[in-house]
Amino acid sequence: MPKAIGDTILQVEDLQTELSTKMGVLRAVDGVSFSVRQGETLGIVGESGSGKSMTALSILGVLPRPAGSIVGGRVVFNGQDLRTLSEPQMRRVRGGSISMVLQDPQTSLNPVYTIGSQVTEAIALHRDVPRRSLIGRAVAVLRQVRVAAPDQRVKDYPHQMSGGMKQRVVGAIAISCDPHLLIADEPTTALDVTIQSQYLRLLRDIQEETRLSIIFITHDFGIVANMCDRVAVMYAGRLVESGPVRSIFNVPKHPYTQALLKSVPAMDRPVDRLYSIPGQPPVLWDLPPGCRFVARCPVAEPRCTTRYPPAFPVADGTDGGHVASCWKLEDPAWNTPNS
Repeated sequence: MPKAIGDTILQVEDLQTELSTKMGVLRAVDGVSFSVRQGETLGIVGESGSGKSMTALSILGVLPRPAGSIVGGRVVFNGQDLRTLSEPQMRRVRGGSISMVLQDPQTSLNPVYTIGSQVTEAIALHRDVPRRSLIGRAVAVLRQVRVAAPDQRVKDYPHQMSGGMKQRVVGAIAISCDPHLLIADEPTTALDVTIQSQYLRLLRDIQEETRLSIIFITHDFGIVANMCDRVAVMYAGRLVESGPVRSIFNVPKHPYTQALLKSVPAMDRPVDRLYSIPGQPPVLWDLPPGCRFVARCPVAEPRCTTRYPPAFPVADGTDGGHVASCWKLEDPAWNTPNS
C-alpha cells in the first residue's frame, strides 16, 4: 500500500551556514533548498564533508559556537521561520516538535544515568506528564522501539546494553515526545548489517503508525533505496541533484550522482576492480568559482570553471520535481530519458 504523504511541514530556503576557522571563513552549507512533507522520508546523501550534518544542525540551530553561524536563508517549520525564534523558544522545538538521532549512541547517552532517567528527561521537559507517570511513559516508548523487557531495562545503564539496543534507546528518546519531524544522521553507521536491517524496519513501522516525517542522512545508496521517497545529493555544501528516488536511480543526470551510483558494487556480475571517484573534494575555504565538481568531472566544459550552473529540470518521463545543477542539461541530446 502506498504511503500517505501530506502537506509540506518543513521548507528550507537558500540556507547558508559559515564556519570561522584558522584557515579562514568557509561556507559549509551554501544555498541549500528543499522541502519535507508529512509522512515522507527525504534522504540526503554525499561524501563525508559535503555538508549533510551541518545542514541538519543548522535546521535545529545547534551549530558549534562561536565558530558556526547561519548567514542567510529561511527554515520554515509548520508555517513558522525557526530563525526568528529566541533560544528559549527553540528549546521547546528541539526534542518536542523536531528530534534528531545522532551517529554514535555511545556519545549520545550519559554513562552515569539510567536509561529510564534519560528517556524521561525529554518527556518531562516537553510534555505535561505527571511525575509518577514518567517511568510508565518511558517503558511504553522503549516497548515501541522493540526493546525487550523494557520495565527492567529502564533501570539499566548504557554500558549494560549492546550497540543495537543503545541505538534503539536513542531512537526512543527521539520519538518520546511524538515529534512531527525526525532527523536521523547516519544512525546505522555503527551497526552490523542484521541489526541495521531491523533498525530500518523499525523506523518504517513507527512512521506508518505516526505519519512521522524523516530526514535520513547517509552515504549508503542501499539505505536510500530501502527507506526514502525522495533524495537530495550534496557536494561541497550544495545540492547538485534532487528528485524522487526511482527517478534518481533510473536516470541520474549530474556526473557526481552518476559516479556515486557507479561506486556501489554490482552483486549480479563479477567486477575486476571496484570503481572510485578520482580526485578529492575541494577545500571549503578555497572553492572554485564555477561548479564544485569540475576538477573531478569527466564531462567538464570551459564554462563549468567560471559559472555555477542553475538547477535544470530533468527530462525523466515523470513530473516528480527531478532537478540537477549541470550545464550539460541545457543540451537536449543530454537531457533525455535514455541518455
